[in-house]
Amino acid sequence: MDMRKRLLKRVDELAPEIVAVSRFVHEHPEMGYREFQAADFLAGKLVAQGFTVERPMKKMRTALRAVFKGKRPKPAVGFISEYDALPDIGHGCGHNLIAASGFGAAAALAPFAKELGGSVWLFGTPAEESGNGKVLMVEAGLFDPVDAVMMMHPESMYLVNTSALALDALEFRFFGRASHAASTPYEGVNALDAVIQLFNAVNALRQQLRPDVRVHGIITQGGSFPNVIPDFTEARFYVRAEKRKGLDAVTKKVKGCARGAAQAAGCRLKISEFERPLDDIRNNPVLGRILEGSLRSLGVKQIVERDEVPGSSDFGNVSQRRPAQYIYCATAPKGKDLHTREFARLSAAPLAHLNLILSVKALALAGLELLLDPALVRQAWRAMR
Repeated sequence: MDMRKRLLKRVDELAPEIVAVSRFVHEHPEMGYREFQAADFLAGKLVAQGFTVERPMKKMRTALRAVFKGKRPKPAVGFISEYDALPDIGHGCGHNLIAASGFGAAAALAPFAKELGGSVWLFGTPAEESGNGKVLMVEAGLFDPVDAVMMMHPESMYLVNTSALALDALEFRFFGRASHAASTPYEGVNALDAVIQLFNAVNALRQQLRPDVRVHGIITQGGSFPNVIPDFTEARFYVRAEKRKGLDAVTKKVKGCARGAAQAAGCRLKISEFERPLDDIRNNPVLGRILEGSLRSLGVKQIVERDEVPGSSDFGNVSQRRPAQYIYCATAPKGKDLHTREFARLSAAPLAHLNLILSVKALALAGLELLLDPALVRQAWRAMR
């Protein structure tokens, strides 16, 4: 039996364990940086498969990294498991399936690394929804040992060349002076005026923004009582664009809107980031070609050409440092939206688990190609230049 058939057979043998990971994570939804049950369960499953597991970040205790080493360390193939849930919804983004797919691909491929050489890595990455855990892991150098990183995301379609908008998360705090709004309003400096002017300035800016740009914000603090001139207000904005370079220019303009609003109202302004910046996804053409071939060999015929409505993901930061590919897998019926209770329910349905196993096979087959032909890894690195 050739290696490809052996690998597919191994995934089928692991299927109960893979589904068990999905079900456990789905039944125990935990918010970002608090995914202790999910991380512990996944770590236990990895140890049982012969992986060495570490919790490398003291300030991010639910992050984990696991490795299975063959007779030589290279090529080093990595997979990603996410496992955080959404508040009040649960796994409406299907992260239970992402956790299971990363585990399944890594566990299936590990014996082949022992046979062929190379190493297989699994990264447990917390707080994708709010907290951008992968960014902190990238900055800590945790992805540095690997030559390729791959992951799947649940969707209602198949897509290989996914995209994600670069994102800056900006917090604007305006400081004024309180006074009696009826008797001595002229003694006050109205911080609410400043934050309203910020929104007006951003709205005026929109006509000059490219179609890929998104700017959306909320007022998190706008005053406490109508009869008091507000001395403090706060607003938070997400600013997004297709590429990081373009986003940097837009972010500069939005900050300029805030400075102008503060000056007009006579307020002091403090600008900060309330989340780590996200980069756009840099798809690797070599990995993309391999993964598309794997999906088609497994019978997937309809693969969407491009992502029409991208959001943002901390996977983008990983993809700027290592050869990487992030694919969508149709775990839900067409037209079903992410971040809903319906999608959470569908993420534990039979169709989700059927196509979860298919996605594991696609990821593992791509990993096998890299182990069999290290020249592909060199090609993937050259594509990063």
